[in-house]
Amino acid sequence: MNQMSVANRSRRARRWGVAVAAVLVGTMVSSSATQAANSTPSKSKYGGEVVQAIDGTIAGFCFSNALPGGPLGTSRTIYESLVERAANGKFIPHLASKFAMSADAKEWTISLRPGIKYSNGEEFNAANVKLNLDFGRSGFGTLNGAPFATGSAAGYPSTGVGVNANIVSVDVVDNLTVKVTLERGDTEFLGLMYRAGRYVMRANAQIADSKTCSSNPIGTGPFMKQSYSADELVVVKNPNYWRKDASGGKLPYLDKITFINIKEASSRAAAVRSGAVDAAFFTTGDATFILDLAKRKSVVKQYQASKTAWGQWMPNVGKAGSPFKFKNCRLAAAHAMDWNAYNKVRLKGLGSYSGSVVGKTSIMFTTQGTPKYDVALAKDYVAKCNTDLGTAAPFKLTLYADTSSQSQKNTKFIGDMLVKAGIQLNPTNIEESAVLVSKIYRGGGNLFDFAEGTPAEGDAIGYVVPFFVSKAFPSDSKNPMAATPYGKGYNTVIALGGHGDTTMDNLFYAAMADTNKATAKAKWVAATKYLQENGLAIPAVHGGFWMFTNNSSKLLGVGALLNPDGSKPSPMETKGFEWTGIYKG
Repeated sequence: MNQMSVANRSRRARRWGVAVAAVLVGTMVSSSATQAANSTPSKSKYGGEVVQAIDGTIAGFCFSNALPGGPLGTSRTIYESLVERAANGKFIPHLASKFAMSADAKEWTISLRPGIKYSNGEEFNAANVKLNLDFGRSGFGTLNGAPFATGSAAGYPSTGVGVNANIVSVDVVDNLTVKVTLERGDTEFLGLMYRAGRYVMRANAQIADSKTCSSNPIGTGPFMKQSYSADELVVVKNPNYWRKDASGGKLPYLDKITFINIKEASSRAAAVRSGAVDAAFFTTGDATFILDLAKRKSVVKQYQASKTAWGQWMPNVGKAGSPFKFKNCRLAAAHAMDWNAYNKVRLKGLGSYSGSVVGKTSIMFTTQGTPKYDVALAKDYVAKCNTDLGTAAPFKLTLYADTSSQSQKNTKFIGDMLVKAGIQLNPTNIEESAVLVSKIYRGGGNLFDFAEGTPAEGDAIGYVVPFFVSKAFPSDSKNPMAATPYGKGYNTVIALGGHGDTTMDNLFYAAMADTNKATAKAKWVAATKYLQENGLAIPAVHGGFWMFTNNSSKLLGVGALLNPDGSKPSPMETKGFEWTGIYKG
């Protein structure tokens, strides 16, 4: 990408900001929205362009680029995954046609759908899937038995090395079949393959060039990149897209989507109210503006995802000099946080607090061991914590917040609760979300005292466990990756708490490997109880995601297109709309 094209798109993004700032706020009647009918549009409905506002910058599209909710949704117009999540919460095959688990849950055979091509015409096949999985788990890959050149001797190091630490090998069985072998049994492997919509398949051509991998996304999805900058992504219809609608019509319906970063929720809300954008993405932290928009039925429609952003704060035990190496300090912070008050005041009741690190639909769910909000008890633990700290006392923490005013206010509310319990605070670290993510998930470990609000994203337990254990590769791991430079470098990157507690590890590993659902449930609950009672993860508010569309845009078909297996889709989870079947009326 040349500098002139980047500059032009940056100027265009700033013009969007100016236009949004000029929007006048209207007053409308309140109500809730209904979903479009499950019908197939006529050929006359093909075409049209849409503009959607998102809540942050788009860091890029290569293995090392970790995108949060709104920016993640942009990438999902270009990319697809082997697995998707249906409206009923079950993981279903998408680019894959089926999955088969061995009796001990250590081998998973993945069958792929035939006839799928990338937007550049490349064939989607088993060799390509192996390439993606190998790069994801090791930073390097092979194609047809030979090392795959990327233009960089360093390969593609990423947090995937830690997340995928249980994968020992990926083998091509035939052109449409891949076998994945695990070190330990994992009955939740499909959740790992879904990874909240992040485990996408990339074309060989994208992976081949390390200089452009981040800026040149090539996927099997309904759209493909026309232009890209961190603040604006423009995608156009993929002529090679494989899915068809119920009448056999070629998908997608829309010609073009422009995603624009509007950081401030107030500006995003004004933009969708006025029609400056057709759709806008919001998170629970934007509660004030979500509630205001929800009252304006004659102007906007509301679409709400299930509360699958299961919140927890993870004390960073492993950080050098961390007070959280002492259990008394962890419990002091845990007892100081009134999450019901936070939900009521900052989130206007839009979130929920279950008292568990996961939601009630999860096999892990239990409130056993959870420290309850109690200022007096928190102060007692602060005193014990200061004794533990000795000359390093008093107990003092640093919080972080995104650059948006909403994020800073939300973080301040938490900070005020900690101060009330006698915990001292350093100035809040304020940086753009993409920068914060890079400092949390980094070689050498999380830089902050907490990992705030991560990592659980729905029932994908296979994706949750790698964050809760002490390190990616157990000390007795025989996985060849464990001894490599990347294996060593990323061993604690995903283990955000860095707690080093192998008892915690063993509880989770036993639950993962148990193929008997009845006995597995008890093991999952035991692991969660241990996690909570030791303050290794503090249950917080569970949130969700919203999309609002301007009525004048006449966007129809949201959530109407069935999944390839015939199941009902989730119109949005952590990634915004599924744009494939949406059209303009």
